[in-house]
Amino acid sequence: MTSWKSYSCIRIALIALVFLLSACTTTPRQIVIRSDVDALASSDVQNKRRFVILPGNQELKEQDLQFIEFKTYVEKILTKRGFIKVDALQEGELAIFMSYGVGEPQTYQHTYEVPVWNDMGFYPYYRRYRYYPMMSTYYAQRIEPTVLYKRHLLLEAYDMTAYLQQKAPQQLWKISVQSQGASNDLRLAFPFMVTAMHPHIATNTGHMVTVDVIEHDPLLDELLPANRKPVSPVSLPDKK
Repeated sequence: MTSWKSYSCIRIALIALVFLLSACTTTPRQIVIRSDVDALASSDVQNKRRFVILPGNQELKEQDLQFIEFKTYVEKILTKRGFIKVDALQEGELAIFMSYGVGEPQTYQHTYEVPVWNDMGFYPYYRRYRYYPMMSTYYAQRIEPTVLYKRHLLLEAYDMTAYLQQKAPQQLWKISVQSQGASNDLRLAFPFMVTAMHPHIATNTGHMVTVDVIEHDPLLDELLPANRKPVSPVSLPDKK
């Protein structure tokens, strides 16, 4: 039979473990945003490299400050891939239409179990009134609502000559990026999504691929100006 002294030692050890785990969970973690990337390309895509980025839908305006900011990220990543930015449509070979946005919040129910300690030594269900001189444990179910937002980015590249002559559109490549998380801050997520698309631009992925980008990714650091490094007041990673 376990002595009261042994029981007290076990109880103190468990309490210390709980405090230690609590301290670990409050340590801030780096931001990680997961994106799903899907890319398609035609066979002659490598022949056209000079580009201009244009709004992909009527809601976006070239003079909009957010569009200008997001376009800058995409221009940098395209340059990394060997494309050449030009200022006039007549100088370009690619008309790249960019669209983006955040969906309405979606609420999901997350169910999980947590341990519950009964330090009086009584089991709550079976053998309810039988006493054991030790700490007993059972599990209780918790249901927690989670709100998630779907964020998207789409680039569609068309032949510039056909576009200027108002002929039938000739699509050369397209790439879409989707991410889902607890934040609807597209300005925070957008550079991560652009970084995720980098190796897949003007290629054919064959299927949707999943890419995780951390806040200290070297390519992400190159995209962001010094005063725009990602800072989050809460612990992530982004939820999938």
